[in-house]
Amino acid sequence: MDTKNIFEEVLHAVSTSENPDQSLDAIVRLVADRFKVDVCSVYMYEPYGNDLILKATKGLSKASVGTIEMDIHEGLTGLVIETTAPVFIVNPAAHPRYKYYEGSGEEVYKTYLGLPLIYHQKVLGALVVQTLAEDGISESQIDIFKNIAGQIAATVAYTRVLKDRRAFGPRRASGSRRPDKAHAASKLKDNHLKGEGVSDYAGDGYARFMFDSIEFDQVQICGTDDPKGEVERLNQAFEKAADQIKTIFGEVHGLSKQDKAIVNAHLMLVGDKSLRKKIVSRIKENICAESALKQVINNYVDMFEAINDPYLSERSSDVKDIGRRVLINLKGGNGDPDTALTRDTIIIANDLSPVDLLAIRQPHLKGIVLSKGGKTSHTAIIARSLEIPIVIGVDGLLEKVRENDFLIIDGVSGYVYVNPDTGIRKEYSKRKQENEQALKQLESIRDLPAVTTDAFSVRLGANIGLLSDIMQAKKYGADLIGLYRTEFPFLLRKSFPPEEEQVSLYRRVLEKSEGRSVTIRTFDVGGDKFLPYLDYPKEDNPFLGWRSIRLSLDLEDVFRTQIRAILRASAFGNAKILFPMITSIDEIRKVVDLVNDEKQNLARKNIGYDRNIELGVMVEVPAAVTILDRLLRYADFVNIGSNDLVQYLLAVDRNNKKVAANFDALHPAVITVICDIIRICRQFDKHVCICGEAGRIKECLFLFIGMGADDISMTPSAIPAAKQFIRGIRLSDARQVLEACLTMEDAGQIRGHVADFLAGLI
Repeated sequence: MDTKNIFEEVLHAVSTSENPDQSLDAIVRLVADRFKVDVCSVYMYEPYGNDLILKATKGLSKASVGTIEMDIHEGLTGLVIETTAPVFIVNPAAHPRYKYYEGSGEEVYKTYLGLPLIYHQKVLGALVVQTLAEDGISESQIDIFKNIAGQIAATVAYTRVLKDRRAFGPRRASGSRRPDKAHAASKLKDNHLKGEGVSDYAGDGYARFMFDSIEFDQVQICGTDDPKGEVERLNQAFEKAADQIKTIFGEVHGLSKQDKAIVNAHLMLVGDKSLRKKIVSRIKENICAESALKQVINNYVDMFEAINDPYLSERSSDVKDIGRRVLINLKGGNGDPDTALTRDTIIIANDLSPVDLLAIRQPHLKGIVLSKGGKTSHTAIIARSLEIPIVIGVDGLLEKVRENDFLIIDGVSGYVYVNPDTGIRKEYSKRKQENEQALKQLESIRDLPAVTTDAFSVRLGANIGLLSDIMQAKKYGADLIGLYRTEFPFLLRKSFPPEEEQVSLYRRVLEKSEGRSVTIRTFDVGGDKFLPYLDYPKEDNPFLGWRSIRLSLDLEDVFRTQIRAILRASAFGNAKILFPMITSIDEIRKVVDLVNDEKQNLARKNIGYDRNIELGVMVEVPAAVTILDRLLRYADFVNIGSNDLVQYLLAVDRNNKKVAANFDALHPAVITVICDIIRICRQFDKHVCICGEAGRIKECLFLFIGMGADDISMTPSAIPAAKQFIRGIRLSDARQVLEACLTMEDAGQIRGHVADFLAGLI
């Protein structure tokens, strides 16, 4: 087989295709024809669903394209992704991982060869070839098909680049960190750090810094007694930056003239001798390279932004990009955002956005340590949902942790152990075994109801943000999906998802929920969740600014598309629609009018939807509490968003380390307000669900039972312990303790009183 000619034909097919889908179709036809196989298919890995979807095929039913989807832990193709290695099987139907898809027609094929599509160590999907004859493919051909898969992976990556993003903007960098001389000579005075544990797990692995989190505001003024060495470091960092940009420029085909101009602008800046000369001049004043770079880059940015010319003032972003790239190189970053984790790894970062966490999620990610972050930040919430240990607010990371150090992190106590001794390793190994045994014991109550000893029943729900979270909800015995955060698929994309894609996703969520009620919250972005493709105004406090329902109502076309998609999907399951951060009657009126308008549009087109779908409001702002009796005229149910409600009631930034101690769900104002919300809902016969991280706290859970909450929704992994707790208490006791707490003066009193009572039950 002449693979060289095949490669040339693949490149030609891609270059002459009008869109990425046509490219994939051309590839599978070409491979099937040239290698005389009966089936050639390409499956794409979708990170926000953590699953594989058939995107192109020659040989299987065309109707299967876009409809066959599997979790990466399912089927033979899932096995390819799990192992990131070729899977060759004769008589695949007899294999224990074989999964039959009705209507695909693949049951007649006798050989199966699946190969991962990997580009720059990032898994993009899988190439699958199949034949009718048992000898249609032999083991000797695997290497040939591996070469084909490698070439196809590159073309898939190119088409994704052209479709989704510009390849030369700010890039996430990670990799080995080259310590400077001072760091190399330093000795650790102790082997542990202390932060705040915000998960139920411990993890261990080798430290890896996320250099994408490095910003100039983190660079402190530092001196040097080796200016010559610092200049050498600076020159190497600039040369590496130039090489990186040239590599990107060479790899990406089909760039527009405008895109090429931007790349050339970056090359010109990185090669600007006057820019580098100014930085060297500062270094010669005995300032370290990072500080000198920061000073000069900031001066350039200020100069460009002050120019009264839109084009020139916008060039400040190019200067920032180049400066940051050089800074990352100075710190030892490898400039490649797609480097895979090849061993158990603990990610170290200043901060991490929800999107970054989802992007780096992979089997070898064993924990996260952040110098910033909040215990109810969305990053922490997602980490808990994914069962990834996380510790936040850790000081001294850059000084005491080095790239490739072995770490044990405790998501409960908040301790981070650096190169721990044998005793600590044994202790955490023992704890891991004990936790596994405890989980097995809790499995026995998974399918039992959450009912108190005096027969009060409450439903326990799961808060989810990804399609794959539904597996966790089922695993831990959730009665319902109390909150589906739809914004995460929006955050993971480079543009707003089209209507059909949203319908498909929401339908799959409903179908996989297998009859459970699913409360679908419309996208809640802003605050600490920003859409990369939306031009946000610069806000001093984004949590009080353009976010949530305010943003949705302003982007009416986008909002209507999502409402329409949820309505259409509601025909396939038990769906409710929830609207976040409602603060006024005017807002809920507008929302209801939009929903009714879209219902009429669907009815005119004879498109099915649940005509009795319930609409709810998320009560998380004090203003909504004071007018709740009037809001309920327009709503069928209420969800209490405890995370934001605490933040807004107590005027505490949930992500601000300096005031983190003031963020307390047991504050008497919080307990009183939640109790009032439930009381008002009872008066108007409205269903109420408490969502957020407060449900994971035993003392809060006890008081919520005393208030008579209908549903309590939480991170899926917290459900078994919550269920076991509820099955061991009495409603009458919870009411009595609640009554006493409502007269108390501070959170400490309330926490102590509840804890003392619960201790007496043991």
